[in-house]
Amino acid sequence: MIERRSFLFAGAATLAGCAHAPAEEAAPDAAVDAAFRDAVDRLGARPRRTRPFLLRRFDRNRLTAEGRILYDALLPGAEADAALADFAWGDNGAPYPVTHRNGQYRRAAEMREDDRPGISVREVNNDTNRLQGAAARGVIPPSFLIDETIPAVEAAQQRVAASGERKYDGLVEAMARQVTVLRELRQRAGSEAGVWQFPGGDEYYRLSLQFQYGAAIDPRQAHEKALARCRALQAEADTLLRAAGLTAGDVASRLRQLARDDRHLYADSAEGKARAVADMNLQLARSRSLLASAVDSLAEAPAQVLLLPAAQEANGAMGRRQGNNYLVDLGAIRSRPRWTLPSVVHHELIPGHILQAPYERAAEPSDMQRRHSMAYSEGWSTYAEQLADEMGAYAEDPLARIGYLQWMLFRLARVVADTGIHALRWSRERATEEMRALQGESIAFVSIETDVARFVAQPGAYAAQGLAALHIAELRERTRREARNFNLARFHDAMLRFGPLSPPGLEQAARIAFA
Repeated sequence: MIERRSFLFAGAATLAGCAHAPAEEAAPDAAVDAAFRDAVDRLGARPRRTRPFLLRRFDRNRLTAEGRILYDALLPGAEADAALADFAWGDNGAPYPVTHRNGQYRRAAEMREDDRPGISVREVNNDTNRLQGAAARGVIPPSFLIDETIPAVEAAQQRVAASGERKYDGLVEAMARQVTVLRELRQRAGSEAGVWQFPGGDEYYRLSLQFQYGAAIDPRQAHEKALARCRALQAEADTLLRAAGLTAGDVASRLRQLARDDRHLYADSAEGKARAVADMNLQLARSRSLLASAVDSLAEAPAQVLLLPAAQEANGAMGRRQGNNYLVDLGAIRSRPRWTLPSVVHHELIPGHILQAPYERAAEPSDMQRRHSMAYSEGWSTYAEQLADEMGAYAEDPLARIGYLQWMLFRLARVVADTGIHALRWSRERATEEMRALQGESIAFVSIETDVARFVAQPGAYAAQGLAALHIAELRERTRREARNFNLARFHDAMLRFGPLSPPGLEQAARIAFA
């Protein structure tokens, strides 16, 4: 593994020298890289509107080839972020100050020891004020989203009240006020799901998608690209389902039928859960040799599947990564057929999140780098599922390959529905129907209806993840065509070793790898 930051920047230079060097004298300089990285480390403290200007003060031509990776990775997202900051409504790509997915009430209800109750009260009240201010501009969450939000805020309020501590009385009152305002807004709320209905809404969504993805992309083109990929995945699934004897109905209905087949379900018992974990670890062991030629560091990447403790199952943990392990949630094991789990191994462990995480830690990315590469982690891990398929991980298990195809349909149907809601003006009902027609029932913990509510509350966030996975696969094939010395392991090293990157940063990393 690479040493701390040594791959990217070295030396020192002053910002003024970088900003004012004459273009005709520009030459790559490692000292400029160091100054740029130092400036980026401090950029998060500057107003969002000023960040693109501050980035552009550096002459890209004076950065080394590696220094340009970070520059390219940051600028498109920072530009979108700055433009979103100019909107009279919405913040950080979230159109509504409070939903079941976001709001200061969520953090306040944790009552952390290092939190100050007075500050939490102010933050919750600020959110409530912003709700009212946005409503005065005609921006009110749709009725179904408010219906999801009110119980979430009430549950947080009840948790704080249950502490019985007087110091939290103000916080209980602030949350009660927030519920009251939400109930008032519910009476005025409409049912349309997309942000297109608000002033400048189409542009807001375009910018939100760019902010989340880290590169400019046309929402309608993104929709068509994801839909075309879904159709291709469905065609592959159709062939495999027919070979398995499932011939009646469309692909989605046959996926639902396969999910109910008792022959492929584990017993809801300690023995059944132990068998599922053993099968996942066997898939992991089998795949290591298959993937060794594709990722250089695979052999030195420890990873294991363990069972999530029952107490965490009951608390709705839904699986989690812990060090080099993935703790799989099998609390609803009868809804997790055997053939759906191999792809989880490759998404969560090797060559997915567990493999990627040490690279990120070694790169020590700044907050700004993470902010403008938000889709990268899920993008890489979704691409990892595809890579495992291409290297033969499911070759001897056609049902496991059906599981992989359905997982990919789930992730790309999110792109279709997210862009459908906000760019094509789909209703919530149509988005739900279209997702169900593409993937069958949800293969993940989240229901399709709940997933759609997420897209409404967080426009572009989930679409960006699927698009990031498509981009890595497309970049690989473009690099394969253009580079005389293409090597798969070298390409993947370029995708991983610099930490989280947006598409332009990944493209620069690939150029360097095969220069």
